[in-house]
Amino acid sequence: MLFFTNRIIGFQLPKLLKQSTVKRQTVNYEQAERIGILVTLTDHEKQHTIDDFIAHFTADHKEVQVLCYDRRRARNKIFGYLQFTSKDVSAFGRFKAEHLIDFVNSRFDYLIHLDTESNEVLDKILTLSQAKCRIGCDIDDHHSFYELMFRADSLYDLCELIMRYVRLVSTSTEAKTS
Repeated sequence: MLFFTNRIIGFQLPKLLKQSTVKRQTVNYEQAERIGILVTLTDHEKQHTIDDFIAHFTADHKEVQVLCYDRRRARNKIFGYLQFTSKDVSAFGRFKAEHLIDFVNSRFDYLIHLDTESNEVLDKILTLSQAKCRIGCDIDDHHSFYELMFRADSLYDLCELIMRYVRLVSTSTEAKTS
């Protein structure tokens, strides 16, 4: 069933990318208020890295919302983040869970995808997202899903690069007025 769903979503993605009307732009980090994090749930070590990553944003007074894709059959309540599984996606690729739909429709200043590889379900979330700036790992054939990409081999390296460079992002006020 999941294979069929992923194939359908794969066919939908090019059309969804072309139809997107969201104005993507780089947001000054100091002015950014809401940050979304999208990640595939795998193990507790990954959770500790994500927790540390989130702590940096909350220390900078940013509101952070995390959505985890859990590929396993049983949900893991230990992680404490919003989670969804393949059961929350219909056979035709529609999102069924309210919290998943709310996440996609949220207006984030930054949406950060913290996986070094992706899949069709996460790609659809990135495509439909209302985020101003989408950030992720430099994955082959995924350049249209992100405004800012980093080349990293591990989650820890990806988090370090994102934190370092996102804090450097600033847009001049002159550019906004013209």
